[in-house]
Amino acid sequence: MFQKNIRSFSCFLFLSLALKGQPIDFSIQKIKTFQMKDGNLDYDLRINTLEAPDAFSKQSILLEIKNKAELKFGKAIYNGLNRKSLKTTADDPLIIDELGMKRVFAVNGAQIPLPGGTPNDNTVAFSKDSILLGAVNSILWAWDLKTDTFHFPQQFVSLIQASGVSTSANASDPRLLYDPVEDRWILLFFVGNTPASSKIVVCFSESNDPAEGWHLYTLPGNPLNNNRWSDFPSISLSENKLVMSINLIIPGVSWQLGFDGTVIWEMDKIAGFSGESILPSQLHHGIKYEGEYIRNLVAVKGWDGQVSKAMFASNRNFSIQNDTAFFLTRSDSAVGLNHSYVISMCPTTIPYGVPPNGKQPITSGSDTYDLSTNDARWLGAIETPDNRVHLVGTTRDFSSNRCAIYHGIIENPDSPDSLDGKIISHPSRDLAYPNIAFVGNEKCDEEILIGFNHSSINEFAGFSAIYQSNDASYSDILTLKQGEGIINKLSGPERWGDYFGLQTVYHDPQKVWAAGFYGLINGGNSTWFTLLNSPDSSMLKVEMESSGMGCDHLLSANVFGGVQPYRFFWNDVEGLSSIDNLCSGDSINLEVFDERDCSVKLSYYIPFADISAPSIFPNPSLGQATLVIDAPNNGYLFVRLVSNLGEITNIDRREVRLGRNEVYLWFGHMPAGQYTVQAIFSSNSELMSQPENVLGEKIIIIPQS
Repeated sequence: MFQKNIRSFSCFLFLSLALKGQPIDFSIQKIKTFQMKDGNLDYDLRINTLEAPDAFSKQSILLEIKNKAELKFGKAIYNGLNRKSLKTTADDPLIIDELGMKRVFAVNGAQIPLPGGTPNDNTVAFSKDSILLGAVNSILWAWDLKTDTFHFPQQFVSLIQASGVSTSANASDPRLLYDPVEDRWILLFFVGNTPASSKIVVCFSESNDPAEGWHLYTLPGNPLNNNRWSDFPSISLSENKLVMSINLIIPGVSWQLGFDGTVIWEMDKIAGFSGESILPSQLHHGIKYEGEYIRNLVAVKGWDGQVSKAMFASNRNFSIQNDTAFFLTRSDSAVGLNHSYVISMCPTTIPYGVPPNGKQPITSGSDTYDLSTNDARWLGAIETPDNRVHLVGTTRDFSSNRCAIYHGIIENPDSPDSLDGKIISHPSRDLAYPNIAFVGNEKCDEEILIGFNHSSINEFAGFSAIYQSNDASYSDILTLKQGEGIINKLSGPERWGDYFGLQTVYHDPQKVWAAGFYGLINGGNSTWFTLLNSPDSSMLKVEMESSGMGCDHLLSANVFGGVQPYRFFWNDVEGLSSIDNLCSGDSINLEVFDERDCSVKLSYYIPFADISAPSIFPNPSLGQATLVIDAPNNGYLFVRLVSNLGEITNIDRREVRLGRNEVYLWFGHMPAGQYTVQAIFSSNSELMSQPENVLGEKIIIIPQS
């Protein structure tokens, strides 16, 4: 593996004993099952309160912090029209597809971008069935990549109308997840911003088709019954749980001053996917360090869609400059009054701080057209295959005083001792609202992709991405969508977030879908989707060749890609690229490693090519074939298919009687090629590891139809 140079720091552990009180168990009742395709938009009434109580024109506390930072560090420096970042050694990611979130008018076929919210709150999910889901604020949009058409008959769905939640409030803060193991979807959104109206709506799909049924549950937005409401969710999946962090807000106060703790919800995802009447859930609360609440916990996602265990990260997001990070890990050892989370406080190798607002091309000498950047909280987190955790957030670039991306890495999340940080900036742009995803084509890779919004005094608001390779070098910043006009909705700084959508294509992990923010010519904003591909083509591949007969077989491994030199392990014993003196019927396991410690595992079966048996008919076959065998006794016949690469498919077993038996087979679903049909007799109902009695083994050819 490539070695990373990390500065070593002491890390202080603050154990779960410090968490206030026991976790609270909830039995959340299922409300209903609804279908997205039945959601009737009618007039699609949505009212977005632009000048909300926490609108940035009213956020005096945060603006005061930003002004203090400007007084201390200075105003932003912009380098004219220079639009290139300083590339190290990594190649740029590849753009392989893109499309806008749009609607089409049935009357004349005209297409227009769907307007985004204030803010946009982009979230995206993509399935192995090539269905792309996107959500912004109160709507859900779906596109079928196989047919290149809308997946919902009504084009897009109002979350409130489709789900039938009883409320007059708009949906907000949507989050989407696709579970590649269960092949199911999760949708989460909020309604209400008072203790009485606040609800967390959690929807689990009952199939892999998001247009069909969804099981709906509502969690209380005031879970501690202490006059609070829920805001700003962050979610991820483990093997059996959906985990979520939310902020509790005091009513009638801005979210800066009204913050009253972050809590963690854990829900039984299998019960949700099954549509059980009760969704077992648990709430962890009182998450403090040295008597102060830790806020804005970001949930760590897994590189393959499932994190190894629940993990969360936080920082001092309102600090002008700070070098403190927090990391929470799930521990199953907690009993009694203890929560099952351990809090670690770790220093960062370089500081971060509250970012300045972003700029647009037209300014009036005031902040009227500025783009709000919120604070320095973590906005995205991913666990890579080697169990490292990557974090991203918005920060001040202390050399240029512009908005930039902070990229942090925790080497050992089980016992973290530091956070290794880097600041990613651009000579002429402000960068904000990042997210992060794994983009390696192999499990051993450490390749990641970071997507984020961009803007400048010379460019309209759009979004970009940067790739980091296995050797930790970055690519250039790649523009994914350029803005078309000024954002102009509010009387003060414009909303620019609150988050960026990013998901690895789990069945093809060198690809990532991004959902970003861009400005429209009418002063509004919308969402654009871009499919990116890793530039790394060094994937390790192995093919096997066999020669010989009887106990004089030779197996040779042909290796492609990866990084030489290669190491070969035959049945766990290291050897050369080939192995000899093998017999018909032997099963061989091979694992090949390259210089990066990437590996490929193969199992190969050596056929009994010299066995005499009745012929298979017809041969070549277009799909159906018959094999005649003579059973030595009453027992069981196991039939399996072996490809020309030695890959074994166990078809089935059937009882047979002493004497001649006919075996009928159907191969119509198999691709063209040459296969070995093997019939094995056993007196037992279970096949032994070594074939007991191979009665017939014949080659069948399936030609091109």
